[in-house]
Order: sequence, then structure tokens, then C-alpha cells
Amino acid sequence: MTLRNTFSIPTNPAAFHKFQQTVIPIFIARATLYGIPALSLTDLSPKTAKWNGYVLACETNSTKGPGATANRNDFQQEYSDDIAVILEDYLLNNPVVSGADRLTFHIHPMGGAKNTLPVPTSTVLARITYMEPLAHYFSFSDSVSGKMAKPKGVSFVELRYVISVSPPTSVDECGNTTFLNKNKKKVQFTSADEGKKAWYFGRYVNKNGDFGPWCAMFSAGII
Repeated sequence: MTLRNTFSIPTNPAAFHKFQQTVIPIFIARATLYGIPALSLTDLSPKTAKWNGYVLACETNSTKGPGATANRNDFQQEYSDDIAVILEDYLLNNPVVSGADRLTFHIHPMGGAKNTLPVPTSTVLARITYMEPLAHYFSFSDSVSGKMAKPKGVSFVELRYVISVSPPTSVDECGNTTFLNKNKKKVQFTSADEGKKAWYFGRYVNKNGDFGPWCAMFSAGII
């Protein structure tokens, strides 16, 4: 029997506080590696600050009391839901996430067989658009259907890439990884990359974490 993953977030306020204190720094430190969009972290940041403020109020003699506790508890679900979105969309079935981080994120196998989903067999056909400096925007079509729609059960496209003036000989030489879905469609570069090329390989990944084949290498200049 094969297993699929799920995750759990503590509901006890003290345990939840310790959980968010641990996972948020990992989200930030490994955002590029794990494919967490910068915008997701930007949107989460004020809520982290708000939650920490509520916790501090509950622990400070001059402010603690039923009102401070109620404010903290009322906000906990909203903040927890936002953390859950990142776990669900970018980390739950992300094969790049280390075993240690999976334990920290409370990701674990869920009993029962996986949902019946076909393993992707087609490859991605990528189109790169220049919409701003130092960024590649992507759209993908399916090599078999020719349509923009992803194959059944596919959650995102994994991209491996390397920034270089000359092409890699294989995907194994591509040390950068990102995951693209409808909410994230670009790869961002720095000024040091200008004038070089980004060389890419892409593949589909379904909701069970099964991979399709790598597509042929493609590239675009960084301007």
C-alpha cells in the first residue's frame, strides 16, 4: 500500500507559537530552494508580526489578561490558515524538502492508498516572456495535447536551471530548483546575472509527488 502525505499544525496556542517560530524562518531561508513565492512571504510577514505582538501582550504584566488572550486566540486561526496554504501549495509533496524539514513542518504519511492519478508521461513546452528586467515569465503547454492545461492531476511544473554563459551537459548540472504553478510564473535574477543565460529543464509533478520526464533543455538570455 502506498501512502500520501498530510500535515498538522498545533492548535494549542503555546504549541502553535513554538511551531510558527520554527517554521517561518525556514520558509524564508529556503524560499528559493523550495519554490515558495516571495509574495507569499511578503503577505505573511505582517501577520507574523501581529501574532508575535499578541503573544507578547499575553506575557507582559501591564497588558496580559482576558482581552489580550481573546485577541490572540481570535487571530490564531487566520494566521494558521495562511501558514497552511504555504505548506499545502509548496511543501507537502515537494520532493526537494529535506527529511528534517518535513518533520519540522509536521508533514507525515497519511494512511490509505493515494488518490488514483496517472503518472505524467508528457513533457512541458515552455514559452518565456520578458515582462520586466531580470526576470523570466513562463507559460507552458503540454507536449501531447498541445494545450495550456496541465495533464490530469498535475500540481505544478518543476524547473531545474543553471545560470551560465555555456549550456550544461545534463539536468544534473542544474543546481537551482523552483516550482511553478498558477500563482507563481516567474524566475527572478540579480544584476550580477545580466548578460548571461539561464538554461532550463522542466517536468510535470502530480499531486501525489510523481514526476514526469524532463523536457528537452531550453534557454533564454537574462536582460
